Amino acid sequence: MSNNKTSLSYKDAGVDIDAGEALVERIKGVAKRTARPEVL
Repeated sequence: MSNNKTSLSYKDAGVDIDAGEALVERIKGVAKRTARPEVL
């Protein structure tokens, strides 16, 4: 049995970092409006 482990990049796993960052920018204002004492 081989001990070789192949690593998988985020891109190879289907993760799009740029799209995630763009989404954060789009929802940042909405998320900020939810901040109040009752929200952790």
